[in-house]
Amino acid sequence: MTLRFGCEKSLMNQYSDFISSIYSTAFNVQNFDRLITLSEQTLSSETAHNAELQALRRECEKHVIEAEKLLDQLPTAPDEDLQKPVFFVTPNGKFENPNEIARNLLKITHGDELAARPDRDAFENGRNNIPSDADRHIAAIRLRQDGTGKPVILIPDAPAPDGRVRYVGLDAIWHGTAEKAVQALYGLTPSEAEVLGLLMSGYAPTEVADSRDRSVETIRQQIKAITQKLHAKGLQEAIHLARAVAVSCQPAQTSPELDRRRSLILQDGRTLDFHEQGSPTGHPVIFLHGCLGGNRLPQGADQALKAAGIRLIAPARPWHGQSSGHLALLNDPGLYAKDLLALADHLGISRFSLLTYDTGSIFALTGAQVLSDRLASIVCTAAQPPMRSFSDFASAPQQHRIFAILARTSVPVLRYLSLLGDRKLKKEGRDRFPETIFTGSEADLAACRDDEVLDLMWTGHHFHVENGSDSFINDCRFIASNWSENLQKPACPVHFLHGTNDVSIHADRISVLATKLRAKTTWIEGAGHALPLSHWKPVVDALIEDLSSRQNPCR
Repeated sequence: MTLRFGCEKSLMNQYSDFISSIYSTAFNVQNFDRLITLSEQTLSSETAHNAELQALRRECEKHVIEAEKLLDQLPTAPDEDLQKPVFFVTPNGKFENPNEIARNLLKITHGDELAARPDRDAFENGRNNIPSDADRHIAAIRLRQDGTGKPVILIPDAPAPDGRVRYVGLDAIWHGTAEKAVQALYGLTPSEAEVLGLLMSGYAPTEVADSRDRSVETIRQQIKAITQKLHAKGLQEAIHLARAVAVSCQPAQTSPELDRRRSLILQDGRTLDFHEQGSPTGHPVIFLHGCLGGNRLPQGADQALKAAGIRLIAPARPWHGQSSGHLALLNDPGLYAKDLLALADHLGISRFSLLTYDTGSIFALTGAQVLSDRLASIVCTAAQPPMRSFSDFASAPQQHRIFAILARTSVPVLRYLSLLGDRKLKKEGRDRFPETIFTGSEADLAACRDDEVLDLMWTGHHFHVENGSDSFINDCRFIASNWSENLQKPACPVHFLHGTNDVSIHADRISVLATKLRAKTTWIEGAGHALPLSHWKPVVDALIEDLSSRQNPCR
């Protein structure tokens, strides 16, 4: 296979298209459309067309399972070698907890001696330049992939209290700020900047032409103009320069204060990835993120948290980010509380509050009694209540309805859609993200007109699927479950914040849950489901109000 124009990841994209074609070939589209139609009719009557629905479900699942058998027989996906390696180096020069990519790509094994590696000098130079409080410049190191010899760039974090250093592979994601930067720095037109972003993201010129509905010749002319304006010797050099711009001006990564990302190895060997914002020495609040938007709040919220003396600690829930999966949670999401206690112990925190968004509320409200007297308060934003019936999703955007229905009716078909959905989102790009996710929700479409909100949504999607689509699939299963039997009435105050224009979760569902918990409810005028990103001020105000009443005992 010829990789034209030196585009490093075009093979990866062709492979993804191949995977999609296997599913599509094995799948009867008419049957699937009928399945969705019948499933949606259960919004008004769960017994309507039940026999036909079950027959279609079995037929669709049969084809998905056949497709997955074909996939199991294929060689390893070529893009797996391009994922991020992650590992630790101890103060005495030993490797610890390399992930699978690091083991395969760099031939690093747990317990190996750093001194035995031929590239040990690269590690030592990197360790000598790890950022301190006085020096915020991060020294990257370059290692070679085993077999191919291609370089892998790794960035070291500041040492943990025990002296261990975490290394993580560099991962550049094209975003709106980078697009504006190349226009300002090199005089690219908006159209040229978008083309450069697609090329940097791994699309071949023919794919760029398809996605932009332009001829290949038009794209070739734009590539010629781009390389000239960037003073690059060719497309490959232009892509490398674009990657550097994407990393250097990424809003969420320009300051260590905004990107305090670390990890913890739990007792059973799982990894818990977490990120911090706000005041490093402030009152601790653990933020349980949702199934979209990532685990970061806007920069304005970060500054307000600092000023208020609040430390926001945002763990990546299992399957999200670099956190390991945890199958036991599918039966009892409250078990996640044990991970939170381990995180608090690791950070030396005796008592903390919880801030939740969307699916994160399920883990807070099912694990509250495990957290017991260490839990000071809970603030839930755009919470996901227990599912009572399919009619709960009647007003939600179509995409939300379909995924919720499939989580209850057919997990194999849900897997099929999640694969194609992720591919569609990445191929169409950042600017098309809102209409794909939020069509039918005017408040959320309006929220995404703010560049920072859209950037957080877009980079957040990449965070959620960093290790595959299990994060999304399992969150759909949590959302479409009646977890009320796992609900634990907290011994501390609970405060719900919900948007008046949230069509994904109707207000009456929040009212029922709040009444059951005797919780305070605040309605945020005009907010949709993206509430903590678009209306972060009342969220921070609620945390400040909670902090100011800290002298009052929990009820």
